[in-house]
Amino acid sequence: MRIKFWLIVIEGALLAIAAIAGVLAFQIWQNPIYSSDPKQKAGCIKTLTVGRSVEGILIEACQLNGSNPQAENTLLVVGTIHGDEPDGKLVIDELLTEPAPVNGEIWVIRDGNPDGAKLETRRNANEVDINRNFPIKWVASDPSARTYSGPSPASEPETLALMNAVELIKPTQIVVFHQPYEQIDCPPDRPKTISDRLSQLTGFKSECIPGEKSGSPTNSYTGTFTIWVNSTFPDATAVTFELGVTTTQTKIETIAKALRVLATEPSI
Repeated sequence: MRIKFWLIVIEGALLAIAAIAGVLAFQIWQNPIYSSDPKQKAGCIKTLTVGRSVEGILIEACQLNGSNPQAENTLLVVGTIHGDEPDGKLVIDELLTEPAPVNGEIWVIRDGNPDGAKLETRRNANEVDINRNFPIKWVASDPSARTYSGPSPASEPETLALMNAVELIKPTQIVVFHQPYEQIDCPPDRPKTISDRLSQLTGFKSECIPGEKSGSPTNSYTGTFTIWVNSTFPDATAVTFELGVTTTQTKIETIAKALRVLATEPSI
C-alpha cells in the first residue's frame, strides 16, 4: 500500500510539472523569449525620458535592443509630431518587434506630441504647432492658424523634449513621420541622398514638398524640426517621411525594414 501511495504522489507531481510546462510553453509562444543575449530580443535596451508634454505626459526615447553604440550611423526615428497624423507610431511599433540590425544603432520616439494625439489635433495642448516652434527660422504667426508657431521660439515643452533628445542621442540620421502627402521630402540644407535611398527601399516617391502645400503663410517652411536639426548639427541629416492618408500593414513593414537597412549604411 505504501509503494502504491508514493506511486500516486509521484504521478501527481509529474502531471503538475507537465501542466506548468505546458502553460510556460504557451506563454513563450505568445510572447517569445529569446536567448539572454540582448541582441536576440526585441524592445528597448535603454529608455531616456527627454521631456514632458504640456499636460505632463512623459516623452521618451527608446534605444532598440541589439543596438551597437559604436556603430558608425545612429538613426533616430520620430513617429509623430502632429497629433492627427498617427500612422508613424505604427512604424515605430513594427520596429520594436525586432532587435536592431547587426552593427546598427536605432533610437525611436514613438510620440513627440502626446497631448495632441489624445486630442486628435495637429497642435499641442497650448494650440501650438510644434513643427513651427523650433528656434531656427522661426516666424511669428496668427494664433488662429493651424500652423501657429507659438508665442516665442521653442516655447513648448514638446519642442524642448525633441531638442533634448537630439542633443543627448547625437544621431547622424533622423527620420520623422508626417501625413498625408505620401512622399519623402527633401532634407533642408542637405542633398537628397537619404530621401532617394528611402524612396528606393520603400517605393515612396522622393520629391520636395513646397511650403504653400501645408498652408505656410510665407510659402516656405519655418521653425521646423528638420530645419533646426540640419542647421544646428553639421554631422546629422533629418528628413520628413510623409505617409499617406492611411497606411497598410504591408507598407508599415516595408518602411520598418527600410529603416533597418538605413541604420546599417554609412551616414550621409
